[in-house]
Amino acid sequence: MPPISPQQLRRVYDILAEREYIRLRTSQVARPSAEQAFYSVRNSLSHRADNRYSNILAYDRTAVSVEGEYLNANVVTDGKGGEWIAAQAPLPRTFDTFFRALYLGSATGRRSGNAILVQLTGWEERGMLKANPYMDHVMDHLPLKIVKQQRRDEISCDVTEILLGADTPVKVHHYHFDSWPDHGVPRGQGVEALSKLVDEIQQRKDSLDCEVWVHCSAGVGRTGTFIALSSLRQPGLPKQSSPLGPLPKELSEDVVAQTVDVIRECRGILVQTPEQLGLIYEMQ
Repeated sequence: MPPISPQQLRRVYDILAEREYIRLRTSQVARPSAEQAFYSVRNSLSHRADNRYSNILAYDRTAVSVEGEYLNANVVTDGKGGEWIAAQAPLPRTFDTFFRALYLGSATGRRSGNAILVQLTGWEERGMLKANPYMDHVMDHLPLKIVKQQRRDEISCDVTEILLGADTPVKVHHYHFDSWPDHGVPRGQGVEALSKLVDEIQQRKDSLDCEVWVHCSAGVGRTGTFIALSSLRQPGLPKQSSPLGPLPKELSEDVVAQTVDVIRECRGILVQTPEQLGLIYEMQ
């Protein structure tokens, strides 16, 4: 794909942002309609204490339900076979629900002996708490044990293997990527490391046949960028029927714009900034 100019990048970003504004407006209207039901966040609004950020809500239609319990996470699909779970960094009050979701395969309804968990934010950045540490969480009903930790500089990750459960444990493969600066995007070797990480996660997903969970802090910006990059590396074109109709004709052959628009049908605000959108174009 040829490089995108700053002017065209802004044009694409603005078109996608306008569609996202319509989704947001539609999601919270009081009058019932097919469009409102498609983008409804009613359940998320009723669990305000479980949301890390008041303006980052999970569409009811694609939300992960853990034995009837709420989690700010959505199943994201690209219409060509790709599937991920985009989540906020869990709050302490939702740690148990979060780990039960991983253990049970709640997002897809397919329990596996493995789960992949990609973390794209630091626990703290610029003096601000971005994610509550959950690796040492203690649960009576679901023992958590760290069995292996290693540093992988080529993918800029601390990789940890966690066993969840006692009798029939699930192995959680936790990748903590630490080359994504707050309010920015990876540069230089960070881009190369991210590219290798995207490829490795896809390869492990294929070999383990398990769920892939991705979270940053809010579960939209970095998370959406990672998911878009992952989708774009797989063959085929993204497909998703949208109440908004197709993208404008000028973007009919722009697979990056199409991919971002399609995954946003599953969770709002995925790929949050022009810089993140630009990174996706750059890495194609």
